[in-house]
Amino acid sequence: MIDSKKTTKPKILITGASSAISRLVAGALSPKYDLVGVDPRPAPRDSHFPGEFVVADYHSRRLDEVFQKYQFEAVMHLGRIRESQKYSSQYRFQMNVIGTQKLLELCKQNQVKNLIVLSTYHVYGANRLNALQLTEESPLRASQSFPELVDAVELDHAATTFMWKNREIRTTVLRPTNVIGKHIRNTICSLLRSGLCPKIFGFDPLMQFIDEKDLARALILALEQPQAGVFNVAGEGVIAYSHAIRHANAVIVPLPPFISSGLVRLVAEISKMNLPPYLMEFFKYPTIINDDAFRLKFGYQPKVKTVQSLKNLGTPADRRSLIAQANLDESV
Repeated sequence: MIDSKKTTKPKILITGASSAISRLVAGALSPKYDLVGVDPRPAPRDSHFPGEFVVADYHSRRLDEVFQKYQFEAVMHLGRIRESQKYSSQYRFQMNVIGTQKLLELCKQNQVKNLIVLSTYHVYGANRLNALQLTEESPLRASQSFPELVDAVELDHAATTFMWKNREIRTTVLRPTNVIGKHIRNTICSLLRSGLCPKIFGFDPLMQFIDEKDLARALILALEQPQAGVFNVAGEGVIAYSHAIRHANAVIVPLPPFISSGLVRLVAEISKMNLPPYLMEFFKYPTIINDDAFRLKFGYQPKVKTVQSLKNLGTPADRRSLIAQANLDESV
């Protein structure tokens, strides 16, 4: 059973509590809030969640129990399960779509005042028809070409639909660009750490990155400032993909423009990490998001320079340790 602790602090539920971003956010919030973390994965051995930690699927009855025991002031849904070799598409759909829908309904039933949902800029898709800068009103093209991103698009759609239909709950949906940082184990970080980065011959798109610390700050701003809506979130500036590889002290692995899925799998095997096919399009076409709205309404300014964040991805020893854990999913 879940023990409810008496406290005068506002209570916050954080999903995806095993992820590095959730732990950064929780660490910053713990002095002011009473935190409960939920994740289908166990808590990492090398870190401590500053509150109660519950292992549960987002669509399970255990989540009902959590809401029954606590009157949450806010819910931070940071628990999107990303595409990986570890989880099937069916499982991701259950967690990301069905689980999110259940979480949203529980927020409504329990009169949660504030909801923050962490989506991803991948929902826009990498497409030659994309505008030079993508705003929050730009079409979400990802699922048109990449079935492995359907669950991410559906999660985003569920959150935005909920926001418009339930105005009594202040709902904020964030779509961050590529998240990097010393503790992040998503695909782009794993590639940059590996020392071997695929680059398609004839393409060198501009890219954006956001440091883990800046994303954590953006999430806390979304929690503590009274603004609802859908917002892109980016870091400092843009950088050519080849320059990002160089600043991360990695080596370019050239690939032909019309790369087959079999060759993608071969590169993934050589580099010892997951390399989803949809990522190849992001290595062709620039997908630059405009985050002016978030900066204006929340007073957000990234503090970590992109070049510095790339250089700080880890020492060689750190990289070997993190690459060995690459199959452990992050939520971003």
